[in-house]
Amino acid sequence: MKVKKALALIMALTMAASLAACGSDTATESTPAAAEPESTVAEEAAPAEDTEAAAEGTEEAAAAEDATDYGGITLTVMNSKPEIQDALEAVTAAWGETHNVTFEVYETDSPSDMLAQRYAAGDPPVLAIVDPSQVTEMGEERFLDLSGEDWVADGGDTMGTKVNDVLYGFPLCVEAPGMVYNKTAIENITGEEFVPENYTSPEAFEELLATLREGGMENPVILNQEDWSLGGHLLGSNIYVFQDGTPDGAYAFVEDLKNGADIMENEMFQNLMQDYDIFIEYNINKDDPLAADYDLNASYIAEGEAAFWINGTWVWPDMSTYVDGTMDYGVMPIPKTNADMQGKIYAFASKQIAIDKEVATEEQQAAAKDFLNWLVYSEEGQSALVNDLEIVVAFTNNPNEPTNPVNAVLKTYIDAGLTVDSAPFSTPSDQTSVLAPHMQAYLAGQETIDDIAAAITEYWQTHDPS
Repeated sequence: MKVKKALALIMALTMAASLAACGSDTATESTPAAAEPESTVAEEAAPAEDTEAAAEGTEEAAAAEDATDYGGITLTVMNSKPEIQDALEAVTAAWGETHNVTFEVYETDSPSDMLAQRYAAGDPPVLAIVDPSQVTEMGEERFLDLSGEDWVADGGDTMGTKVNDVLYGFPLCVEAPGMVYNKTAIENITGEEFVPENYTSPEAFEELLATLREGGMENPVILNQEDWSLGGHLLGSNIYVFQDGTPDGAYAFVEDLKNGADIMENEMFQNLMQDYDIFIEYNINKDDPLAADYDLNASYIAEGEAAFWINGTWVWPDMSTYVDGTMDYGVMPIPKTNADMQGKIYAFASKQIAIDKEVATEEQQAAAKDFLNWLVYSEEGQSALVNDLEIVVAFTNNPNEPTNPVNAVLKTYIDAGLTVDSAPFSTPSDQTSVLAPHMQAYLAGQETIDDIAAAITEYWQTHDPS
């Protein structure tokens, strides 16, 4: 909505500038010389900030006038990040109004299936917000080469998804799976400042949980039951890249499994399961873990009924409904046994925007690229990414600071260099759907660690990472 207001202001300023110009011409022709001092006094009396605002408004109006008119074309957008749906509709509508473009934005929680259906029907989205795995699987065949775009030099090359060194993904947002925490709730029980760096090992973290339980918070941890959470973020985001913090280490781990290595002897697998056991013991949903409700989980962390939500930085829109402004929040990595990996968070461009090259017309492709450039380089677009979509941006030229405390804490990890990123390593898109049921069964006490180990090993016998 802020973008729409900005555009309305631009239009108003444009009209004002036109009227002022007409008035100035008339005054020059008909106003007697004796009136000039009066005009000068009025100009001197005008506040400097008003003059600056008028100048800025004139520049914005000129930019609006220079905007390309795309003749009423339609751009479809598939959005796989549902928490930004409303804001995304507002942002695209505002840009579309200036450029004579109609946007149709629809959401999905299964981007692979939706893209498959749309391409089979010959009606793919012009712009698709997808996971990196969809880009690696479909980029060469379906998506437009974005390697020549200006924004590649300002973060796109580092965070965008490539296939064979060709860039097909525009990095929309940087996110981090880990543990979202309620700092105030923790400190109210312990009586001392909560410093995440003091709890980077499983042992130290479990001691803190025991202290919280003794202090009256019976179950300080929140576990989701969704497959994307357990199989995608908990399993997928911790076992691969944290082998040594590099994509090469992730590739080597998979190759070792293919060659017969015993995953039960792998330190990071054992670390993950040790953490998982701790989470399960202190889970606020432990009585019926597979019935955990996501909205309730958001309320538990926001209101301080629990201290740690095993989730990620994307949760703020869900939490904010329950936030009353009296508590502080943040995010931290899940505990690690390897000293080199302790205190580092997995931060990556979790959502990418791809442009269709099979069905989209050249004009639609040009408009789509124009929109992406606007997000990166215009003040309005930069603000829209941070203030309206409320994301941590991948682009180094964006001057806006994160607007919510969870993203603000993530930014401190990024600025301190305490992050790891798996790119270009990416698991196949079915990794979550195949392995999550085993993580869920373990959560419910229906499978063992041996079952999970066997499932992971079997999976990689028939799959290859991207």
